[in-house]
Amino acid sequence: MINYTVLGKTGAEVSRVCLGAMAMGTLMDRDESFRTLDFFAEQNGNFIDTANCYSWWVGKGEFVGDESEAMLGEWMHARKNRARLFLATKCGARLRDPRAIRDADGNPRWAEVPSHYEGASRQVILGAVKDSLRRLRTDYIDLYYIHLDDRKTPLEETLGTLHELVTSGVIRHIGYSNVRTWRLERIRSICERNGWAQPVAIQQEYSFLRPAAGANLGVAVHADDEFFDYLAENPSMTLLAYSPLLKGIYASREKRLAYYNWPLYDTPDSAARLERLETVGNRLGLDGNTLVLAWMLHRKPAIIPVLGGSKFSHFRENLAALDVRLEQNVIDYLDGRSPSL
Repeated sequence: MINYTVLGKTGAEVSRVCLGAMAMGTLMDRDESFRTLDFFAEQNGNFIDTANCYSWWVGKGEFVGDESEAMLGEWMHARKNRARLFLATKCGARLRDPRAIRDADGNPRWAEVPSHYEGASRQVILGAVKDSLRRLRTDYIDLYYIHLDDRKTPLEETLGTLHELVTSGVIRHIGYSNVRTWRLERIRSICERNGWAQPVAIQQEYSFLRPAAGANLGVAVHADDEFFDYLAENPSMTLLAYSPLLKGIYASREKRLAYYNWPLYDTPDSAARLERLETVGNRLGLDGNTLVLAWMLHRKPAIIPVLGGSKFSHFRENLAALDVRLEQNVIDYLDGRSPSL
């Protein structure tokens, strides 16, 4: 069964892992989505993550980004379980017109995508919240993220609008995703100065392997040492780690080579970390993906992994990491603080 942790200093108890619903309604049909959601709830999970853009890029133009929220709304309505869930969604990365950036064959023209993001203006946020509530079939959102850091809109406009929504009870907590540490400090300073609601959750890419210095991850931001130093000094925020398995690359060398971002991670540091991972995995009888999730669940302060996937089997396999107990000497070895086990 899934245990719980407290989100920041909010007092809100959330499951130790968060279920990522990105593929639901697109890569996962209704039956597969409901099966996964039911299993998560049966295992005592309550923290579910989605966004108002998931997953417009699947297919050849038949999806617009409504699909994941709509699927969750249908499931919650059918199961009548909204009150026991902690539901997170996001705005900012939805496309103004997802069909306008596809070529004649229906494939996304990825280079053009960033210029089509909706952003985080007051008008966008108010409209996005209203639309998400409708699709989710609820009258409140537990955690509302700004999906991408919109540097064209004044932060005061974005944060002031979010605070109004918190005050009205439409959203209960706010978060940020894909945000640089210096920008996060500026966000928190503005909120503090104005007495506004502060971010309680930060969702960044984070995994066992670290990207090469200066790697261009596009709009994604990978949690680095500076970010963790900042988080340690500001325990009112919790890290939600998305892509904790980097598309499952710890399963095999073939998986790594097939990963579209592998060149950004193919470094001597990664080679050394993979060697240590293999050593521990062989000793404990664990596959790489399970071991990475177990390692992450032992981190202090608590990190909440967002477990994504496109099949029920992916989620079921990932939950096995909750039962793994790692001794401190094993963690020190994996992190390179100890030369041997």
